[in-house]
Amino acid sequence: MMHALARRIEALPLLRDRLWEIEARLLTRAWEAAAARDIDAASSLGRRLGRRLGPLSYKHQHVLANLATAFPHWLPQQVAATAREVWGSIGRTLVEYPLLERICDPGEQRVRVIDLGGLAAARASGRPAVFVSAHIGNFNLLPLAARAAGIPLTVVYRRQTNPLIERLMGGWREALGCRFLEVDEATRPLLAELRRGRSVGLIMDQRYDRGIKVPFFGKPATTTLVPARLAVRLDLPLLPARVERLRGMRFAVLVHPPVERPPGLDEEAAALAMTARINELFAGWITRRPSQWLCAKRRWPRQRARMPLGGKISLT
Repeated sequence: MMHALARRIEALPLLRDRLWEIEARLLTRAWEAAAARDIDAASSLGRRLGRRLGPLSYKHQHVLANLATAFPHWLPQQVAATAREVWGSIGRTLVEYPLLERICDPGEQRVRVIDLGGLAAARASGRPAVFVSAHIGNFNLLPLAARAAGIPLTVVYRRQTNPLIERLMGGWREALGCRFLEVDEATRPLLAELRRGRSVGLIMDQRYDRGIKVPFFGKPATTTLVPARLAVRLDLPLLPARVERLRGMRFAVLVHPPVERPPGLDEEAAALAMTARINELFAGWITRRPSQWLCAKRRWPRQRARMPLGGKISLT
C-alpha cells in the first residue's frame, strides 16, 4: 500500500516536490539541533529521534521482517526491541552526517582503524583492492581505513531520492577523502578506476534484484556478484571491512583478511563461492551486533508474518 502511494506521489511532480521540501526542512532542523549540541549529545539526540520516529515509518515492517528472517528463534518481543534499537542506530547515523568532518579529524581520536590482515595484504600485492562491506555501524566511515593506509579509494554510493537532501549530504561526504560513483553507473567506471590503480569500495548487504540468489543467514537472497567478479577477473584482493560503533561517537573500522579464490573453479563459480563467503561474514557481524544493522530495506522476498501458538514469529 505504501509503495503504491509512493508511486502515485512520483506521478505528481508538484506534490512530490512539496513533500521533498517538507522532508528536507524537518531533517535540516534535526541537523541544526544536533549542531548546537556537544558532538556526543548530538549523536544521542539522533538515537532518541530514531527510536521514537522510526517505528512509525512503513519501513519498520522491513526491519521487523529482516530481523525475524535472520533470527527465526527470537521471540516477537526481542524482534520488536531490537528493531527499535536499529532505528536508534539509523537516527545516529543520519544526525552524524554534518559531523563527519569532526568525526574524521585525527585530533578527535574517534575512529580507530584495525587491520586484521586485509590492508597488509593489499600493500603487499602492490595492486588495487576491492573493499566490500554492509550497512553496519556508521558505514560512512569505511573509507577511513583506506585513507589510513594511503590507498586511493573510489566508493560506489546510491544517491538520495530527495535532491535537496543529497545536495547537503554530498558536501559532507567530502570529509571522507575518497571519490564517489553512483551505483547505477558503476560497473564500467569501476573497471576504469581499478585500471588507474585506485581501489574501489561497495556496500553489498541489500537486495539486488539483478543479482544471484546466494545464502544469507542460510536463506536465498539476491546478491550482487560484481565485487567478486572484479576481484577474480583482475586478480585483486577482495577485502571485507566493517565499522563497529563502540560507544556513542567512537568507532572501530576493521579490515579483515582477503577472501581467497577457491582453487579449481572457473571465474563465475569462484565469484559465486567468494560472495557466499562474504554473506557468511556479514551474517556473523550482524549476529554480533544486530542493533547496528541498518536494515530498513527489504532483504529477502516479501513474506507474510504470522504468529503461531508458540509465540514466535513465523514467515510463510
